[in-house]
Amino acid sequence: MDVATFEDLIDRLGEDLSRWPDDQRLAAAQLLASSAEARTLYEQASTVRRALAAPPVRAPKGLADRIVTAAAKLPQEKLPQEGPPQAQAAEPPSPEAQPNDAQSQGESAQQGKVLPALLLALCLLPTLAPPALMLGEPDLPISLSL
Repeated sequence: MDVATFEDLIDRLGEDLSRWPDDQRLAAAQLLASSAEARTLYEQASTVRRALAAPPVRAPKGLADRIVTAAAKLPQEKLPQEGPPQAQAAEPPSPEAQPNDAQSQGESAQQGKVLPALLLALCLLPTLAPPALMLGEPDLPISLSL
């Protein structure tokens, strides 16, 4: 058996060699004994299976509510008032209403980006915690005895 065939069988049959047909299981065991690449594939498949079997990581209770509350407290960007174009063009904006260049660059970069960032953080929070199976679990040796 070669590594490509072994990888295909892991993808189709899983990494539990005891569930493989006898002839393929014996060839896989021999390949695992002789190939570091096959052992790496086997370890990766085992890690994925354990990660998928682990209980899901949940966000702390009330996190979504806290994010929405914080976003609601942010200053809202003012939209131009509707009206006839002539009326808007006739009034020159006051100097206080026009921020200087340093203010406009920093503030415009911040406006409209906080809520999406908070929502993205909420979506990514479960991926930040390490899976339960990785905490303190010793390295599992690969057993070649079938």
